[in-house]
Amino acid sequence: MTLKFGPTLARLLDLRNNAGIRAMTGAFALRVLITIVNLGLVTLAARTLSGHDFGTYSMLFSAAGLLSVVATFGQQIFIMRSWSEYTNAGDEPKLKGAMTFTALASLAGGILVGLPFFVWVSLEHDALLAASTTLYLVCFALLLISAHVTRGAVGVGVSDGLTYLMVATCPALYLLGCVATGAKIEIHTIFLTMAAASCVTMMVQMTLLRRRVHAQFPSIARARSAFELRTWSTRSAKLWVSSSLEAANQYADVVLIGYLMSPTVAGAYFVTTRIANAFAMATGAVYIFSTRHFPHLYYSRQHRELDGLLDSVALVTLAVVAGGLMLVLGGGHWILYLFNADYVPYYGALAILTAGTAAVAAAGPCGSILMLTGHEGRYLAIIGGTVMMRAIGFFVLIPLFGIAGAVAATAISFITLAVLMRSASIQLAGIDGSVTRLLTGWRRRRLSQPAE
Repeated sequence: MTLKFGPTLARLLDLRNNAGIRAMTGAFALRVLITIVNLGLVTLAARTLSGHDFGTYSMLFSAAGLLSVVATFGQQIFIMRSWSEYTNAGDEPKLKGAMTFTALASLAGGILVGLPFFVWVSLEHDALLAASTTLYLVCFALLLISAHVTRGAVGVGVSDGLTYLMVATCPALYLLGCVATGAKIEIHTIFLTMAAASCVTMMVQMTLLRRRVHAQFPSIARARSAFELRTWSTRSAKLWVSSSLEAANQYADVVLIGYLMSPTVAGAYFVTTRIANAFAMATGAVYIFSTRHFPHLYYSRQHRELDGLLDSVALVTLAVVAGGLMLVLGGGHWILYLFNADYVPYYGALAILTAGTAAVAAAGPCGSILMLTGHEGRYLAIIGGTVMMRAIGFFVLIPLFGIAGAVAATAISFITLAVLMRSASIQLAGIDGSVTRLLTGWRRRRLSQPAE
């Protein structure tokens, strides 16, 4: 391996003149703000709810988060990819057909996933809590789709900025209001607040998207829709399974721990994962930035610009991962104390989880590259394999070692995921999206053709 620190230092000194770095910094700043607001919401909930109630909230929030992704039926990535593909080709009929296809699939997903979820929750909780959580699930699923298409069509601020800031800020304001007035905090009201925020945000995004579509394609209302149902259904199915497994990797552990141990322990684990997932700030910003620009550069074959974009992503990701490791490992005890003094003994679990999430962050947009270049099948295999590895680890290690076994299984699966994603991205797409591109000087001048 050849270390090329000279060029890397030169790049660092030239950051102010690098448009890619400036754009990437904007994406990171947005993600930092989103992370702070979300951690603030979790902190308020952990300090104002009892241990059991906070554990119940954590389990329902995680279950709704997982199933909201399932309810999209893969349309968040499908419509974002279709937008780039058909707008670059100027294909109005297929663009209109793809948008109609997504609208129908998303409505079907909300019904088919929402109803069983309501029945499941109502078996253990009151009907009001079940209804409010289900409403949040359906509204957030629709919001995920609208956020993805507006990311490419309108901009990151309107898509991710509105989506995640509104959904976290509104319930945080509700909790602060209850603390200030002494009113009783109701878990169902938290979910109703998030559902309302999701609906309002989605309507704003759809209004702006409609303006953009009519500005770019003035005659689209009169155009006849063209459909490729077999191709789109196959593509959506792959993306659906892949995104669902990825969501399971993010949310299912809290639910499983709640059932294998207790809601109170699930709440403690939820807090440690939220802190460790601060590295999702890096991966989330990378995902936002790369999916905003990557499809256009890839499908228009602007290889030099694409290479520069990935270099910018890798530089900023490396800085965030290094800084985040020092912050979490050095100040983890104090961070846990801010949430609740009862969570300080979980510092060891936090340290192990941090190692795993740092590895995923360092892999950069390799997973997005696989999905956006038509290699959903390999992405699906990797996600499915690591989710299975993690689930087996939970059922084997949790009875033996408790929460320590859970975090060990999670960290091992995350590191495996990062290694396999990087390897597959290089092998199939000819692109290394991880931070290791800065150390090896690795380049591939010729990009592979899309698989589909």
